[in-house]
Amino acid sequence: MRKRNAGRGFTLVELLVVIAIIGVLVALLLPAIQAAREAARRSQCLNNQKNLALALQNYHDTYKVFPMGAQVAVRSGELVMGPSWWYGILPFVEQRNIYDRIQARQASGQSGIFTADSLNPLTSNALMNLAPDVMRCPSSPLPLMETQSGPIALPSYVGISGGSDISPDSDDYSGAGPNNWAPSTNRRYVNQNKAFGPSNSIITSSGMLPPAQHINMAGCTDGTSNTMIVSEQSDWLRHQNRTISTPYHGDPGWNQDGTGTAGGWVSGTSGITTQVPRATSLSTDSSSPSDAEWPAGDLTLFNIVTVRYPADLKQVMGDPNYDGVSQTMGHNNPLQSPHPGGILCAFVDGSVQFISGTTDFAVLLRIAIRDDGQSVTIGQ
Repeated sequence: MRKRNAGRGFTLVELLVVIAIIGVLVALLLPAIQAAREAARRSQCLNNQKNLALALQNYHDTYKVFPMGAQVAVRSGELVMGPSWWYGILPFVEQRNIYDRIQARQASGQSGIFTADSLNPLTSNALMNLAPDVMRCPSSPLPLMETQSGPIALPSYVGISGGSDISPDSDDYSGAGPNNWAPSTNRRYVNQNKAFGPSNSIITSSGMLPPAQHINMAGCTDGTSNTMIVSEQSDWLRHQNRTISTPYHGDPGWNQDGTGTAGGWVSGTSGITTQVPRATSLSTDSSSPSDAEWPAGDLTLFNIVTVRYPADLKQVMGDPNYDGVSQTMGHNNPLQSPHPGGILCAFVDGSVQFISGTTDFAVLLRIAIRDDGQSVTIGQ
């Protein structure tokens, strides 16, 4: 009789070894896959900001100035919410239809047009298509809108209205935050124009997109390749107490109250009618803010920032808080992102550069300010 060989299966030990090998391979591959996905998202974020910088350049070519960072509107003698710089560049990011429809409603005399709730029934579908393309960092974990149904898209990018003083002796750095350090430098810069804003923030007009003021290329005396105009605010802010896991909005259009009366990409300000006033006192060390020419109390102000804290700083919420930092109208909210190690920033010349979280604070302020008289090299 012929001998029949019985089929031999895996033993339990062999099966466990195979499963372990597969587990090791998966563990090795997952980080690589995640890194590749983040690289793709970061590339898209870079392209978004490049498109924004080019749109701002095209706006300047058309009107010979850049748009105001935040603008007030007047209806029947009353101050109402005006537009942010986002509105002005709509025709230059292939969204002329939205711009024209808003303009038509403006011409009809409808008040409060530059608010989230008044725009929602007009352009909700178009905005849903607009937001993922150019206004949003694809890596951002922040919600697209305040609620699932709106009222309007929240942007991931913020306009640069200026920077705080570049001086170790400035009162700009007297807040209670543990990382609220002053820049260490002998090449000082003191803001000539400064005022108080929402949440005890400092507002300066030393950048390219200040409130209630048009800046042109000639005003960028430090050079277009040395001055940023748009940056990221695309991640959650965190509590200073690391045991508290509550995330806080750090994006420039968040309104928080959910009423839809302001916020989103479209809103600028409803209280700032004049340019940032001249500082009350000036010295070689620092300048003091003034609110003599501006309305007292908190001012509405969305979608622009005066840089006051180091890049990619996120542990800023809580009590005591950092001055000027808030979920709603945090005009000094840090520039931060979900990208590992730093943030992407668009410069006036159309380039986009990665700013490391370890970048010297004085260097960050110099690229936020258009006329400090010093050129810088990122990464040094």
